[in-house]
Formats: sequence, structure tokens, C-alpha cells
Amino acid sequence: MTFVNVNNPFVQAASPTYLLLFLIKVCLFYPLLFWGCYRHVARQRIPVSFYVVLGAIFIFWQPNLFLNDLVTICLAIMAVFYLANPFGDRLTTIVSQFGYSILVYYFASTVCMLLSRIILVKYPQFGSLLYLFLVPIIYGLALLVIRIVRPISNRYLARVNNRHPIAEWCLSLLFIPLSLFFFFVQYNQPAFNQLLGVNNLTGNSAALLIALSYFVLAILIMNHIGKDLYQRDLATFATQQLNSFANYTSELEVMYDDLRRFRHDYKNILISLNSALDDNNIEDAKQSLHQLTQSSNRIIDLPTDVLGALQNITNSGIKSIVYQKISVAIKAHLHPRLEVVRPIDLTKTLQSLDAIRIIAILLDNAIAAAKNSTQKEISLSLFENDNAQFIIVGNSTKESRVDLELLAKIEHSVSINSSHHLGLRNLKIILGHYPNAVNDRSSDHHWLEQKIVLPKN
Repeated sequence: MTFVNVNNPFVQAASPTYLLLFLIKVCLFYPLLFWGCYRHVARQRIPVSFYVVLGAIFIFWQPNLFLNDLVTICLAIMAVFYLANPFGDRLTTIVSQFGYSILVYYFASTVCMLLSRIILVKYPQFGSLLYLFLVPIIYGLALLVIRIVRPISNRYLARVNNRHPIAEWCLSLLFIPLSLFFFFVQYNQPAFNQLLGVNNLTGNSAALLIALSYFVLAILIMNHIGKDLYQRDLATFATQQLNSFANYTSELEVMYDDLRRFRHDYKNILISLNSALDDNNIEDAKQSLHQLTQSSNRIIDLPTDVLGALQNITNSGIKSIVYQKISVAIKAHLHPRLEVVRPIDLTKTLQSLDAIRIIAILLDNAIAAAKNSTQKEISLSLFENDNAQFIIVGNSTKESRVDLELLAKIEHSVSINSSHHLGLRNLKIILGHYPNAVNDRSSDHHWLEQKIVLPKN
């Protein structure tokens, strides 16, 4: 069995007609099949130049050979990662999407090849037509399979992407056994028939059954792992939400205890102040007034206005992460503002975990930047209208105007050198799962504002 081959069809072609059919097949149909499967799996547009370049490569770099295809897949993954990655997906995400698309590619190729052999046994006159149009037929079957299996594949890819890299890498290799079986049956049909002790028709039927069984098994494995990871994510999210809510409750208890002590101290200090004034003891009166001022300042510094705004955040997990970040800002001697005028449920437009991660990233970045500024201010606004929900985070900056183009480049950067840069990249990846979401930035007068618009349905 040949694993790799480089040829020159302009020299080796038996006739001009054969050369023309070959060029149509490898320059048009094969790039359409290869990129089309990935495009429909990833739901991402592929530049036309990618089709053209791959078609030119296939003229000399024959497809449907194991090493040839493996090298082509690796180069295609790197091309998408570096040149066609608008959402800043991680390499493991692209690998998992490619792995599944190539699994469908080989399954459809195996099925169509074996069915064509069965048909040609009875209708050999259709050999030329099948040679030319077999690849478009494979492409049609691949799209049909992708559409039928989409609920399972979407659930699997959504669970493993960015959260379970080991599952991404391992399950991305499911196509390799099927590809080796495809090449073996394609180039060594007599050996396969001899191994089973059957004729061509029975051998092709058996190979078809094996390919179908393997693909169904692969899909069942993906479905099982997707469900298992989903349950694990739910458990992890529930634990995080419980911990955040516990922190939120603990902070409330501390504030209540401070208020109770203040009320007790307030009465005693007033009695002492009144007694000092009755005795015309100015020094004792000043001391009592000073103690009263200190106690009042401690209470005034507590973020009671934040508590009022938090009441309008209906999701307890989001409420607790907001309070936690606001508390961090206060402890860092920043001046936070929280505006949530009306009740809002961000889970109408975002998954709960994604909403928590988005707000945490935005506030972490805002706090880090505000620490280096003169004003030391941050703000968070949550509101909605009939069409969309809005998350607006602002912070004072050291620079008069932040370079927004530089922030955009950081989002696409392959090398992440700080938690701030990693947060920006993760934010873009999360929002990439919501195609209609808009992420807008503005900066002026030592103030940076980031507005995320989340359309409703």
C-alpha cells in the first residue's frame, strides 16, 4: 500500500482528456470537499485563497494517500490557526473541529467508494461518470451526515473546547483508524477479500458494514463523553456558584456585624459627648466627636450602595462574582460604581458560566488598569431594552487614550505574556460562541470603556 506520493500529471497523464478530468477533480472538487467539511463543522467562512492554494497543491501532492493527507491536514490546521481565526480560537479547538470534519470526510469517502464499486459490478458503463463526479457525491453525503449528527457534535465540541484539552486531542485522532481502513480497502481490495475469504461483492459489502459500524461507534463515544463532561461542568459550576454565594453571604455578615457595633458605639459616644458638653469639658467633647467621626467613616466606606444595586441582579452566581470583584476594588483603595437600575437576568442571552467569566475578566482587567491610574475608578453597568442586554465596564487609565488597535492585536496574539492579555483572549473566545454579540471599546480623557451588546434571540 502506497502511503505517500508526489507526481506530475502533465507528464504522466495518458491523454489530454484524462488530464482535464484529473485537474477538475483535484483543483475543484477535492478542495471543495476538504474545506467544505471543516467549514460546516466549524461554521466559519474559509477564504477563497485557501481553496485555490489547496487545489494547486493537489495537482502534484496526490490526495487520498495516508501521509499525503496527514501532512495536508496539519498544514491546513496551521493555516486556519494563523490566517483565518477571527474568533481567536485556541489550537486545540481547531484541532478538535478538524478531527471531527476529517472523520466525516473519510466515512463519506469510504461509503461512496464502496457503493460505487458495487454499482460498477452491474453497470460498468458508468465508470467515467463515477470517476468525475464521485467527489461531489462524497461531499453531498458528508454534508448530510454533518447535518444529521450536528446536535451530538455541537454538544461534544461545546463541552471540550477550551475546557478539556486532553479530550480534544485524543478524540481528534478518531479519524486515523478509519483513514487507514479506507486506504487499505481502496488500494488492497484483493487482500481484504482474501482475508475474509469472500468475493468482491461480499467484500465490499463487509467493508461498508465495518466503516458504518466504526463511525456509529465513534459518534456514540463522542456523545457519551460530551454528556459526561457536561455533567462534570455542571457540578463544577454549581460548586463555584456555591463558593461565590458563601463569600457573598460572609461579606454581608461582616457588614451587619460592623453596623451592629457601630449602633452600640454610636449610643455610647453620644452619651459621652452629651455629658462632656453638659460639664463644659471641651477636650472630652472633642475626643468623643473624633471617635464618632472615625466610626461613621468606617460605615460610610462600606459599599451599601453596591448592595442596593446587587438586588437587581437576579442570578446568584453573577451577583456573587460582582460583589466579590467590587470588594477587591474597595480593598485596593479604588472607587467602584455599580449601576443596575432594573432587575436583569443575563442568562437570557448568555450561559450562566459564560456570563460569570465575562464579568470576571472585564472587572479583573478594569481593576488592574485602575490601580495604575490617578483617578482610581471603575464602573459596571448592567441594563437591557426590548432588543438586547448590555454589559458596560469602565475604568480610569494612566494613559490619556489607550491604543485600541494594540488591544485588538493582543486578542489575536499566539504568545500570551500576562493574565491581562490572557483575559482578553479568553473573552474573545467566549464571545465567539455568540455570533451576534458586539464587543465595542472606546477610550478618551483617561477613561477606557468596554461595551458588550447581547441581542435577544
